[in-house]
Amino acid sequence: MGTKTRIRLPRSPFFDAVRKSGLLSPDDLIGVVAQYDLTDESAADPIALATFFVRKKLLTRYQALQLVQGHTSGFILGPYKIKEGLRQDRVGIVFLAEDTRSGKEVAVKVLPTDRTSDPTILSAFRTELRRAAQVDHANVARVLDYGIHNGTHYVVSEYVPGPTLDKVAAKTPLDPNAAARHVARVAVVLRYAHAQGLFHRDIKPANIGLTADGRVKLIDLGLTHMLESPWARVTTRINTKEYAEEIDHVAPEQAWGCDQDARSDIYSLGSTLFALLTNRSPFPGDAAEKMKARQLHPVPRPSELNPRVTPELDRIVQTMGHNQPHERYQTMDEVLFDLHPWLPVAEWIGLGIAAPPPKVAGVNTTAGPKGSIFAGLKKLFGG
Repeated sequence: MGTKTRIRLPRSPFFDAVRKSGLLSPDDLIGVVAQYDLTDESAADPIALATFFVRKKLLTRYQALQLVQGHTSGFILGPYKIKEGLRQDRVGIVFLAEDTRSGKEVAVKVLPTDRTSDPTILSAFRTELRRAAQVDHANVARVLDYGIHNGTHYVVSEYVPGPTLDKVAAKTPLDPNAAARHVARVAVVLRYAHAQGLFHRDIKPANIGLTADGRVKLIDLGLTHMLESPWARVTTRINTKEYAEEIDHVAPEQAWGCDQDARSDIYSLGSTLFALLTNRSPFPGDAAEKMKARQLHPVPRPSELNPRVTPELDRIVQTMGHNQPHERYQTMDEVLFDLHPWLPVAEWIGLGIAAPPPKVAGVNTTAGPKGSIFAGLKKLFGG
């Protein structure tokens, strides 16, 4: 009767970090030891070991880098295994993860503890999240799951592997017809969401993905109820370049914590169209300068920076991006009526949108219990 050879794991800080992380099972680690030449001097080198794990596809580059730096926690959130960091936004940090039950890739957003610790904010967020999870639209990245792991709240969504529009337009403005077509298709999705009482609140190029066949995918629908006001004094990033970029397309009324409706998304979509047509922010400067400028002025004409933009697109951008909500398009139907020349005929006919009624000049539909959100701007800005 033969004896069974026992393989012992080497004494290595990197092996210890992998074991503590929970990313690999003991059997996986033993299999690595059986393949790796432990007599080689590089066996003691954490970089060499990490490279080996990545080459064997046992770890991703992101995981290996974190482990080399001694980070051993935060890789496992319930049934989800974190693979890569994707982005950080005003709501939380987004990771590419694997659902260990199905093997499918998903996007996992880890929510900020300062927001989840507020019962009022968390309750409102979860209510909207449940509604968003009911949205089943081909052009929306679907909400799949919500969970809490060791006190960390996270939301799981469909992963959109294609590029987002901020990456597509990172080096040069988009062709005006392509930009208008993408935005018209996003307007179709938002029309669907608004009909269900869902508002996005954070429309921007980075939240619009493109699929391999050129369709748009709206990201983060239902995941923005935790957004803090851009003027909230609690933020530690108000003066950073990254924060200024994050609020590039925020509607003026959002800055003051006022009630938002379809017109806030319309503004942000118009601001997004400006960025796609020009490869520029509508209002340059730091966060404070951006917010002050958009309170006082509509989104500029994109033709000032891109002569290929037609007067008609100029008019659409400025109507969508007017600083006064009552001067904008009031519904996505109105937006789509003007953008429909850029939609394929079948897509437009399928919407069944009739011509909007004529606009009544001078009617301010934003007036309510709070009054006009722009009252007192001169006082606020010293004008």
